[in-house]
Amino acid sequence: MPLPSERRLQTLAAVLADPQRFPATAWLCAPPQLLGWAPESPAAVLITAAPGQVVPCPPGLARLLFMDEVQLLMERLTRQVPGATAELRVQTLYRYKTQHEFPALTSHPDELAAHLAAAVKAGSLPAPEALAHFQKCFSHFTLEAARHILAQAMLRI
Repeated sequence: MPLPSERRLQTLAAVLADPQRFPATAWLCAPPQLLGWAPESPAAVLITAAPGQVVPCPPGLARLLFMDEVQLLMERLTRQVPGATAELRVQTLYRYKTQHEFPALTSHPDELAAHLAAAVKAGSLPAPEALAHFQKCFSHFTLEAARHILAQAMLRI
């Protein structure tokens, strides 16, 4: 009988795409060397059957964070960048783990535009929604300016 998807080795991209499907008390496990992380890096979520139960990490992985923290981090990220790409999710997790901070991605128009353009290009965010979100974050820009900034970001990707 195959293991349920929660019990198999996965990728960081797969876990970070929908962290809410795991219990908040589970552990996210990832490679101990943070520098090489990529969306296709191996990951696992350890779910214990009983409090205090000892469950070893899969070989080559280390316990990283409780899933409640990962869930909160990804929720905050997708509020700033709807449709965030797998690369941005992994990059945000890496930055959170190494620099102990959550990046303010909506403070710089060019940076937000680049992330929104990447989401549009990846197919995880429709272009009209990207424009609407950008205008919500930077309401002082005219519609023409917002379109221009997003168009420039699309050309750079």
